[in-house]
Amino acid sequence: MEIKTLFIIIFAISLVFAISLIISSKENLSIELSKGKNYVRLNVSEMFYVETLVKLNPLIEAVSYKEENETIGYVNVFKGVGKNFVIQDREYEIVAKESTNLILP
Repeated sequence: MEIKTLFIIIFAISLVFAISLIISSKENLSIELSKGKNYVRLNVSEMFYVETLVKLNPLIEAVSYKEENETIGYVNVFKGVGKNFVIQDREYEIVAKESTNLILP
């Protein structure tokens, strides 16, 4: 076998391996929402508003979290009702109309 052919085969195998690693790492970051209530811990590096999350995910009906004895919420109706709070590293209750994958900004 020629050196050139061997190099091409090794390069092709390496490329397939690298692509499979990229695809599997993206799947691990995916957050699946089922229809109805979902309790999700969002560990985000950059803060963003709940309104942005809802615009990116139109199947979300509501997002809320508990702070001390109070529930803070945002409902996806009439261009948004409730407090447009900042999404941070905490657990949220997300209500979805249908099953979907959550898209983060």
